[in-house]
Amino acid sequence: MDKNRAWDLLKEMSFIRVAGTKEDLKTAKLLKAHCDEAGVSAVIEDFEIENSVISEATFEVLEPEYCSYPVIGIGKTPNTKKDGAVGGFKYIENGLEANFTDIKDKVVLVQGMVRPDAMKKLADKGALGYIMIGGDFYEEESIKHELRPSDAFGKDNPLPGLKMHIDDAEKLVRSNPTKVRMVLKNRKKKATAHNVIATIEGTDLKDEVIIFSAHCDSVPYSTGSWDNATGSVTVMELMHYFSKNRPRRTMKFLWCGAEEIGLVGSRKYCEAHKDELEKVIFNINFDMTGVTLGYEHVCCSCSEETMHAIQYLANVENYPLDIELGMYSSDSSSFAGAGVPACTFARLNPRGGAQIHNHHDTMEHLDPDSFMITANFVAKFASQIANSTVNPIPRKFADKVKKALEERKRFMPDEEKEDKKPGGKKGGKIEEKPAKKDDKKAEKE
Repeated sequence: MDKNRAWDLLKEMSFIRVAGTKEDLKTAKLLKAHCDEAGVSAVIEDFEIENSVISEATFEVLEPEYCSYPVIGIGKTPNTKKDGAVGGFKYIENGLEANFTDIKDKVVLVQGMVRPDAMKKLADKGALGYIMIGGDFYEEESIKHELRPSDAFGKDNPLPGLKMHIDDAEKLVRSNPTKVRMVLKNRKKKATAHNVIATIEGTDLKDEVIIFSAHCDSVPYSTGSWDNATGSVTVMELMHYFSKNRPRRTMKFLWCGAEEIGLVGSRKYCEAHKDELEKVIFNINFDMTGVTLGYEHVCCSCSEETMHAIQYLANVENYPLDIELGMYSSDSSSFAGAGVPACTFARLNPRGGAQIHNHHDTMEHLDPDSFMITANFVAKFASQIANSTVNPIPRKFADKVKKALEERKRFMPDEEKEDKKPGGKKGGKIEEKPAKKDDKKAEKE
């Protein structure tokens, strides 16, 4: 593998790549061109996504003293009446039972992710609408308008939703409003996103398949160098490696579109290739590698035996690895949900380190040598699987993973994008974000 080649591709991919845009298609064509240049057959598969167009989103305090706050609309939630929703106000903290009292005819401010059961309870108890909190206290003023759109949250929600910066939310709570008005007008819009799939056919065991995956889209305002151009480039480097070291088993290299709006690309891939998934013995996913200050992490959505095998090789190779069983809110979850053992590798930042989902996600805190740490280990690990005489990956899941899979099925598919905390451990009914995965996807608000 070649860190300079990887770094050059990372530079090429460092531009805003929102699903369904012309830049999204540019990314797919760029990745396919690199596969073609390497002599590996690749195809682009299109799929339809649904975005929201927000035409109006406002929030005003009417009493006791008038004030308006900047907000963005949460797509795929119901519109308010023409003149808006007018009523009282209440701040909900942790989604405990006591938080759900006295909310009839009120707009509620919530922190963290509002899950479907909590949203239904809000609607059943007569809430008029809700406001989510985004951003952090310490952002410079110039980017406080860069709240990430939350279409994935809005799907099937019964109440209209807005998002407000945390600074404004604090001011709002302190003002003790008694009468407020929220307005939301939005419509659904179809768009086309793209998956890219390259294939290296195996030699004598070609009917068994390993899939490497990473998402190649970014969020608005962000060049997505770390999240997740690094993962995309890791997959490309592994493709180069196995094109020179042809494996016994077939390998597919999948760059998923529309991950940032709810793992849509990987779910669409699993749906479109449902009949082929029986041949897939393992999915190895990458979501954010290469950060200079960080630590190696893997979340295993598979059997305990497979997790222990990864840990064993990590110890043999002196590869410090933070490892756990669970469901990682990235594209590996789509494969695990389709019955394929999977894992996600990531190199995560320390608290206060590199950021994502805003204009700070650039190459500034990435490093070619750090990038190769993950890629080099996975090349060794995947080579053992690819060339083993007997398939070493049991097609089963640990009890902890089964429980997480069942939990995932209870809720809408799009909710998983919103908390990339390793293991996906759930707290209250309204889920608050951790600091960015130790920091990582806390900003996946």
